[in-house]
Amino acid sequence: DAQCPVCKSDKYLTPNLKLLVSPCFHKMCESCIDRLFSAGPAPCPICQQVLRKNQFMSQIFEDLTVEKEVRIRKRVAKVFNKRPEDFPSLRLYNDFLEMVEDISK
Repeated sequence: DAQCPVCKSDKYLTPNLKLLVSPCFHKMCESCIDRLFSAGPAPCPICQQVLRKNQFMSQIFEDLTVEKEVRIRKRVAKVFNKRPEDFPSLRLYNDFLEMVEDISK
């Protein structure tokens, strides 16, 4: 898990190796990202989804499943960003929150 799947560099043997996460949630080291995506969009070497260099982000959570869920929840929150005062009753606000939770799953 602490290894770049492209060049096989290992974080234990190379402590300064920085692994970044793609939008398709595959890890790659910075040097492979620079090499593969410096000329523009290119397919992910693992799943073939077309990616751009600027789409890679630092991994916040150790578990990629948690990482994915947090990113999804952030995107949903940007669209569904209502507050209790936007609703005529607390019940309607709670219904809205349940709907957002269902979307996030």
